[in-house]
Amino acid sequence: MLRVPTIQCFGGFKIIVMRESWRNLIDLIANPKATFTRLKSRPKWGVAFAVFCVLVVLLAWMIFPFTLRFLSPRHASRLAGFELLGSIKAASMVLIAVSGIVLGILCAVGFSAILIVVSRVFKVNEALKFKHIFAAWWHTILINPLILFINIAFIPVFRRVEEVEALIDIRVIPGIHMLVPFIENQYLLVFLSFVDILAIWNIFVLTVAVATLTEISKTKAGLTAVIIWLLRVGIDVIFQVSSAS
Repeated sequence: MLRVPTIQCFGGFKIIVMRESWRNLIDLIANPKATFTRLKSRPKWGVAFAVFCVLVVLLAWMIFPFTLRFLSPRHASRLAGFELLGSIKAASMVLIAVSGIVLGILCAVGFSAILIVVSRVFKVNEALKFKHIFAAWWHTILINPLILFINIAFIPVFRRVEEVEALIDIRVIPGIHMLVPFIENQYLLVFLSFVDILAIWNIFVLTVAVATLTEISKTKAGLTAVIIWLLRVGIDVIFQVSSAS
């Protein structure tokens, strides 16, 4: 007799948590402070991680037409000889998707561990735990694939698809790299392509996350957010450029 209400309550709690998880994703854009305030009390990250995986898979499918153009001849020849279910396209998509997801997991664990150590060293909000930073990481990192989606969506607006021959060509949202097209160093050029109007939104969300979770001043939170953003971009640049060289 007593088990039925217990199961119903547990089921109802799961539904509430799921709704809250989706609400966190919506508020990440509409009201990021609300998202991180909820994560501060209930650090749930499962839905955010699932959405990240879906976005990575979709991006792998979207950039496939350009994949062989970006890769160096050595990497391209290796990929051309690799098939999955009789399809080079499937093999390419799986390799890109798995690499992106694995890199995302490694960064989430690594950065969360480092940030929790830093918070202890500087005695910032002793109630802050690894799980809070880990949950916040999976929510803020969703902005990166969204920005790439926006860039790819605007490719037909800014240039012909046939003109996309290098990795930098898919970074079509106006950025600092367009002011210095003479730079030959691909690492620097791709890095500068991340410095655009959308980077401001990215840093803003990171600032809100840091300020809400750590309870430090907005100035310190903003500086911390910039450092985190620079490290994230640096890893993205190294991963992307090294794969194409």
